[in-house]
Amino acid sequence: MKSLLTRLAAGDTAIAGWMLFAAIVASIILGLGLPISAVVPGLAFWLAGLLLLHRVRGLPRIQMIVMLLVGLAGLGYAAWTGGSAEITKAISANQALLAMLGGVTFLRLISLPEVDAGEEDPRGPHALWRTLFGVHLFGSVINLSAVMILGDRQSRRAPMTSLQATVLSRGFSLAALWSPFFAAMGIALSNAPGAQLTTLSLVGLPLAVLGLVISGRELTRSAGGLDFVGYPMHFGALWIPGLLALMVLAAHEVFRAVPILTFISLLSILLTAVVLVVRHGNAALQRLQQHVRGGLPQMSGELALFLAAGVLAAGIASVAHSSGWRLDIEHVGATEASALLLVMVAVSVAGVHPVISISTAHGLLAPMSPDPNLMGITYLMTWAAGVSSSPFSGMHLGMQGRFGIDARGFLRWNGRFTLIMLFFDVVALHIFERFYI
Repeated sequence: MKSLLTRLAAGDTAIAGWMLFAAIVASIILGLGLPISAVVPGLAFWLAGLLLLHRVRGLPRIQMIVMLLVGLAGLGYAAWTGGSAEITKAISANQALLAMLGGVTFLRLISLPEVDAGEEDPRGPHALWRTLFGVHLFGSVINLSAVMILGDRQSRRAPMTSLQATVLSRGFSLAALWSPFFAAMGIALSNAPGAQLTTLSLVGLPLAVLGLVISGRELTRSAGGLDFVGYPMHFGALWIPGLLALMVLAAHEVFRAVPILTFISLLSILLTAVVLVVRHGNAALQRLQQHVRGGLPQMSGELALFLAAGVLAAGIASVAHSSGWRLDIEHVGATEASALLLVMVAVSVAGVHPVISISTAHGLLAPMSPDPNLMGITYLMTWAAGVSSSPFSGMHLGMQGRFGIDARGFLRWNGRFTLIMLFFDVVALHIFERFYI
């Protein structure tokens, strides 16, 4: 009986994988301007989400349920009062973001740093710097996989230390400030319509570099810095992430009408396919199929979270439009954005995922038409600070389950660093308002 259930679950996973791939393709077709409704990829993502729902457990499941209930209540209120219940938006709100997240997973097949199992682990401050920048650069493209891969290597002979965990946590989370391949960027662009990728990245990248320098200087001087066991990073492997970033930006410059998320989804898959064919020939197709069946379903947690966030945002927007209620704020500038940033990071530390607070903020602030780039930058800052400091972030809970690190410790290890970065974030918001708005 158990064997039968296992086979059935595996079958559902494979079907969900192909459904996700179909949704990604449909979203790309939509983004390229071809005649297709946004509901098509939206429904495909929802069907895949239902098939994978049994894999979502713990805090992510609770967050998903809360967002769904609040969003559905808002849609119901709008319908009951005769207003406009944005059902279509609820179904398709985050389809482009999910397509991007799914497309980026293919990069794991080609852009992971190759390390000889017998190669000695580097030690000392230099190894800490290389690991810090390495997890940042690889994580900016392949996301959380980079943390797990580097962490597996570092913990193969001895349990992961709090210093090693802190290096991985800070290096990875800072990529949220600028990377076009991060979920944070997709959320920022989706919830700040009109925001420009190049503007957000150009503001976020210097902050990320500043955060890396502050972290490197602090952590190399901390206890254990001299004996730090790092990852034997081969920076020659960075040509693939670099090439992809250049391709995305170049395509976006030529075809301005095509959303940036569409280019990321499309080029991630195309570049992966080309590199696999060059490296493995006829076996490339098999590797791609294996990833569709087994790799794509691994995004079940993100899938559930962002589907529910779409319902939440649609529900809040429906209530705002139907009731005519709005925040008693005449103007949203750097000061208001700074206050919003601090509030959203505080609730992130308390366990509320940034996607929830960002979706809620978008629903409340949209009627005031704030500057989209200012809001997009604020959302990226929220994600980076919230992920690095919250014991409940997916990264920290994942590290707790995989490496035995107590997730509650990250608030202590990263708390002071987060406050320092928030200070520079607020300064950056005011400089941006002064010179670019």
